[in-house]
Amino acid sequence: MKLKRALTQKLAKKIHNFLFLGKIVTERVVDQEKQSLLYYEDEDHIRFYVECLSPIPSKLKASFSTQDVLFVGTTANKNNESKIKPLIKSKKKDDIIDELKKFFDSKLVMFRFEYANEVITADIVEFFDGKRDTSYHLLPVIELRGEGKREEVENRLIKGSLPIHLPKYFNDFDQPEFVFYENRLYGNLFLKSMMNDISYLEKQNEVTFQDYEEDELKKSFIHLNHLIYFIPEKQWEELKKNFKKESKELIYTQEFTEKQAFPIEWSNDTENAFIERFYQNCLQQGLLYEKKDIINFHICCKFQALTILGGVSGTGKSQLARIYGETLGLEFGKELLFVPISPSYREHYDLLGYLNPATGIYIDSETGLTKLLIEAEQFPHRMYMVIFDEMNLSQIEHWFSKFLSILEMPQEKRVITLFHDHNVVINQYYKPKIKIGNNIIFVGTVNFDETSSEFSLRLLDRVNIISLRSTSFVNYAEKMNNENIYETVPQIYINAETYSNWTKKTLIASELTNDELKFFDEFNKIVENSLSERIISPRMMKDLSNYLANIPILPSHIQFERKEAVDLFVKQRVLTKVRGLFANLEELIGTGEGNEQEGLLNMVMKSNLGRSISDFEFSIKEIKKKRKQLEIDGYVN
Repeated sequence: MKLKRALTQKLAKKIHNFLFLGKIVTERVVDQEKQSLLYYEDEDHIRFYVECLSPIPSKLKASFSTQDVLFVGTTANKNNESKIKPLIKSKKKDDIIDELKKFFDSKLVMFRFEYANEVITADIVEFFDGKRDTSYHLLPVIELRGEGKREEVENRLIKGSLPIHLPKYFNDFDQPEFVFYENRLYGNLFLKSMMNDISYLEKQNEVTFQDYEEDELKKSFIHLNHLIYFIPEKQWEELKKNFKKESKELIYTQEFTEKQAFPIEWSNDTENAFIERFYQNCLQQGLLYEKKDIINFHICCKFQALTILGGVSGTGKSQLARIYGETLGLEFGKELLFVPISPSYREHYDLLGYLNPATGIYIDSETGLTKLLIEAEQFPHRMYMVIFDEMNLSQIEHWFSKFLSILEMPQEKRVITLFHDHNVVINQYYKPKIKIGNNIIFVGTVNFDETSSEFSLRLLDRVNIISLRSTSFVNYAEKMNNENIYETVPQIYINAETYSNWTKKTLIASELTNDELKFFDEFNKIVENSLSERIISPRMMKDLSNYLANIPILPSHIQFERKEAVDLFVKQRVLTKVRGLFANLEELIGTGEGNEQEGLLNMVMKSNLGRSISDFEFSIKEIKKKRKQLEIDGYVN
């Protein structure tokens, strides 16, 4: 089926994971004449049409050109061919259509959608026996990751402090009426979806349940790997009626140990309380980072125009950024905007949209960024946050160049132009210029792999790239068991004035000591002798000064010392610019079997001057890592 408009990039990426139940329609009556819908579309391939009997997400239906829909499928699709070929094995070609018609007219089909070039087609999963003259409802099954019992699931449903996972039920579908886990049906739900599409937090805390044998469910209803069930309309109504009659309030079982209440001193809008809530929210959603990494990220967000979280895929970068915004009190999809970056992005128009001068209509981008910027200008007392996910899938400087320049300007000059003042625009919600206030936080996530683009020196001179430290799986399990994870974390809204009060702006290098200035001068000289250029710019020194000025005054049990801060800044801001070929870097970072040649950068960090300002633990490890890459690849990026 040809869509009337293209799907959003995010929806297009995950549509193939959606599951549907339907029937193959082999014929229909048009103008009182029978029309065959099962036929050879060419010499070798069979075309068929599927009617969907289960729910379709409204976001997807909005793109359909008609609501009376049959989805085309074909054996030109290798998967469909593999499902249909066994049904017609050893049949004569003249008999194949009739044989398939008999089979299809008696079966249901579970299927997925394939999407390409604004066209949706059907992709067969499996055939089933079942009623073809009814609609079907979805019953998702909870999956508990790792080891766990039903008591853990029920604790999550009662308190809403940790998410439940519905691996075959994406948040594009309507909120489920019921969910199932280990012989129990749960209802009266108010689930709030999270960023990863299949995780949900229960927000109403009035869940009820009914015991229901899982074997009966498996025997009675169509399912896929016991993770989602398709229930006919009549049985669904009976299930709802019985649940209403027999369900009970969900309460704690005696076997489950209650968690501690969240300390009252962290339930305010001070910066230290925010950091504690941020850390707790990470723990409650299964992310375990060093608290110093949490503080480092927070410091960078306060004063940097753009902060980048980097690392390999799957380390929780996007989730960490989202949790930061939610801890500020921002709502995902509203004040907290998630923008997946496409490899096709080349211009700022891809982010912001453009004005069609012929029609006077402003064509907004699907990202929603323009609307957020307009709203942030209208409500300067509110905080907003934008997360550019996988932002180096495309060359960042191409589509973000306007922002890079504008965000460096003084506050009164931070204005982005959408179109010229003399242009006529019909939809006057959009205006020629938007002021970018300090009430917007920009964060990007990047993967370091073969699918991504390198950073330019222009970008590296302006942003901190934070690589989150990972821990072993054994240490992760031990630490999570030893951490105090409280029963619920209060939601305290942080407004723009409060956030601004946490932030300090300094003059160039005003926070740096004389020894620190001497060290960075020496560092620059060493690099200049090898690479014929200085990599530490005045802008970077000003940012280091701001970084040091913005270290929060922390309680005594949390130490984030100045020496550590200098070390982290060198690692995530200075050493990112140390890159190039073996011939250029050998003297700087060393080389050789066993890494016995330290290199000049290690030597300056271990000098008396270097040791007086930091032990450079993280920076020396980073140089060692670069040295290993240099030995293997002959190049460091």
